[in-house]
Amino acid sequence: MHYKIYTNTEQAWDVMLESISAATSSIFFEMYIFSDNTFASHNFVDILSQKSISGVKVKMVIDSFANLSDNSLKKLKDAGVELFFFKKLFRSTHRKVLVVDEKVAFIGGININKFFRKWHDLQVRIEGKIVNHVMRSFARVYKKCGGRDPFVLKYDKQRLSQRGKIWFFEHFSHRGPFRLNKYYRDKIDYAKESILIVTPYLMPNQWLIVALKRAVERGVNVEIVMPKVATNPKIANWSNYLYMNKLYQYGVKFSLTNEMIHSKVMLIDEQEGILGSQNVDVFSFDFNMEAGIFFTEKKLIDNLYDITRHWKEDSVLFTPKMRNNYFFDHILDFSFRIFEYIIKCFNYFTI
Repeated sequence: MHYKIYTNTEQAWDVMLESISAATSSIFFEMYIFSDNTFASHNFVDILSQKSISGVKVKMVIDSFANLSDNSLKKLKDAGVELFFFKKLFRSTHRKVLVVDEKVAFIGGININKFFRKWHDLQVRIEGKIVNHVMRSFARVYKKCGGRDPFVLKYDKQRLSQRGKIWFFEHFSHRGPFRLNKYYRDKIDYAKESILIVTPYLMPNQWLIVALKRAVERGVNVEIVMPKVATNPKIANWSNYLYMNKLYQYGVKFSLTNEMIHSKVMLIDEQEGILGSQNVDVFSFDFNMEAGIFFTEKKLIDNLYDITRHWKEDSVLFTPKMRNNYFFDHILDFSFRIFEYIIKCFNYFTI
């Protein structure tokens, strides 16, 4: 399997558009945020419309959170693009998936909106048999949204096995088992030396807080890399600083980047890891649909450590002095815990 990592939004857009422009057969595109404000240099709407007019099958699933103008919607549909909005009660597709010509796939944290274009983020371009797993996953969401084209649905019927050092994961929070939850819990519980997490948002489940606390007590070095200020949404800073302060008391270390970082990674003992669309919050674990890769590929692990070290060069260490509103913290913590229990109950009755 071949792969390449891209480390900021604009860089990822460039290679995604390059692949889309070269498409000859099909484009499958699933996106959480898909806007039409990315300037002429990264005009996804125009290029997707042009490819559809040229005869390429273009299938899109966009979360209802997307921000497309009526003109852009009309342009895509008039061009023959089959477009679905994912609208499910209290659920979102938080996935960022692009598959071109059934041969090349992009997975990671990249959204489409000009506000994000300078962010630190991670997107992986992959080729090989793993792309079949990504296509099957897209087909499942496409079908759930009402898609009926046999060209796409044939992938839903594929029987596939995953082998190698990099493999695809899909996470549907409303259908057990919760694969992300199990992976994070198991890997943190069995970590022996180090846990490195990169996340833009921090609102962990109680089980995750306990697992990280136990890891520190076992002597594991636990470090989380986050933005000093989450620029979108800014309200996320409330939970970020609340849980940084809480986990800091247990011995977790935090490096806060001066630039906005939107990457989602966890690396365990320098031996394995996960990269995808998931944040370390209750939304990703219990609410959203997510996608990404697990891996034990040493070269990829080393590459991600190098990228993280580079980001940390422009960071500061968290200290409790950055957060001192203890009364407000207790109220906020209580509110988040109630929210977590509500989500768990909702999932239990809607599986």
